[in-house]
Order: sequence, then structure tokens, then C-alpha cells
Amino acid sequence: MDEATNVVAGAELPEHYGRDPVQFSGHPAALLERHLLFNDLIDPSTAGARQTFEAAARSVRDVLSQRWALTQRTYHRENPKRIYYLSMEFLIGRSLTNNITNLMLDRYVEGAAREASLDWLGLIEQEPDAGLGNGGLGRLAACFLDSMATMQLPATGYGLRYEYGMFRQEIENGWQREYPDNWLHCQDPWEVARPSEVVEVKLGCSFEMHRGRLELIADTYLSVGTPVQLAAPGLLASRGVFQQAVRARLATNRAAITAPSPVCHVTANFRPRNLCAAPW
Repeated sequence: MDEATNVVAGAELPEHYGRDPVQFSGHPAALLERHLLFNDLIDPSTAGARQTFEAAARSVRDVLSQRWALTQRTYHRENPKRIYYLSMEFLIGRSLTNNITNLMLDRYVEGAAREASLDWLGLIEQEPDAGLGNGGLGRLAACFLDSMATMQLPATGYGLRYEYGMFRQEIENGWQREYPDNWLHCQDPWEVARPSEVVEVKLGCSFEMHRGRLELIADTYLSVGTPVQLAAPGLLASRGVFQQAVRARLATNRAAITAPSPVCHVTANFRPRNLCAAPW
């Protein structure tokens, strides 16, 4: 391995990530190695593909977390007007590659993968697409989150956290077979549950099968909603592109002020769940 790779993989994350000095990988105290050891209780050298993916995702989330907190402190201080985007779907796709790109962590993660001789493409394939919708409007809603975060708009998106996606397709003997898309069969390392903020959701009725017929049962259905949040960071590389427009907007609309860098968070409710977006 060449010297440049060692420098990148073992380099401290820059100050603009809003962190105390810390290495992404390549050291027993670095983020990746600590998550493998202390979250999964395994020797990093013996970690499997799924365990390494979860550790990498948590490491990226660690980089994001202080900026997320900065966003919330800024909102509390400035008390800006906010956008609340409600959608039945948020097709956010796979968060690892998106977050690495938007946070400009590519060289750190690629260096870590080379240093540990990891199959980076195989690692990415360990993450399923988030099954939070199935249509074009769900993808549009996810793009709105990314855009609002990048442009530093104080916004939150709310939706449902579906336990199953549309379906999983396999071809057997030349025929398409559909199976349940249980995208949450492994823990999602991006989610942050808020069990202390549970709410009761009264839907007014439920349905039961009785003698082969579906019957409505009134005034019986109560669901407990547990918010779950996901962070969706805006694109750091685009800040220069939007900087002039943002300055002009802030000069004329004080209520639009947000934190120095964009982060969207996604909140999910009751098993279904909901999603949130906000700038960093």
C-alpha cells in the first residue's frame, strides 16, 4: 500500500465537519474500529461484510451527528420560519453512498477500504433500499429533502415508516416471483428512535375476518406512534454554488437563517413511521 493511502485512511477529519479531532479508520481508537469492537464486540480483523457495513454507516453518522446538533441549536437560537413537508412516501434509497458523497467523505472511506482490503462494492450491497415508498412522488419528496438541506432551508418532512417495501422480485424457471421486501430484517444503522416521544394515534376502527368476510370493528383501533429520525445531509460541494443566492435570501428574509451547513433529518412514526428534513 502506498504512503498516500495511509495518509488518507489515517488522516484526522477536517474541522469543517464540526468534530473534535478523530480518525475515520486505521487506528484502534478510530471510528470504524471502535464501532466494530464496542458495538458488535468483535475483533475488527474478523468482521463480516454486514458488520463492517453497519460500522461504516455508524462512523459516517458520527461525523454527521455534531452538525445535526448544530442545526438544532441554530434553530433554537434564530427561531426561523419552518417548512413541514408531508408525504406518504420518501424514496431515499441507500443512505451510505449518498451521505458519503454529500459529506465529501469519499477519500476517507475509499482509503479505509483500500487499507483494510475491503470489497467496497460488496459492502455497499449490504444496505437495502429503504422501503419507504414505491413511486415517483416518493423519489421527488426525497429530492426535496436533499435540496432543502443543501440550500439551508429549515424544513422537516413527515411520512410513514413502512416495515415492508413494495416487493422483492426473483426469477424462478423463467417466471417472476414476488416475495415480501423485509428491508428491516437487519437493524437500520441510520435510524434514531425517540421512544420518549411516543404518541397515541386513534384510527377509529379496525377490520377482522368473520366467517370468511371482512368486517369493520368501530372504535377499537389504537396505535402507539414512536418517532424515528434519519439524517439526510445536504451536498457540501454545492455550498459555493448556492452561497450567493443564500446570502441574498438571508439579507432580505431574516427568518430563513439556518446553521452554517445543511442537514436534513427524517423522522418516522409508529411502525409505520414518519420522516423529517432540516439543514445543518
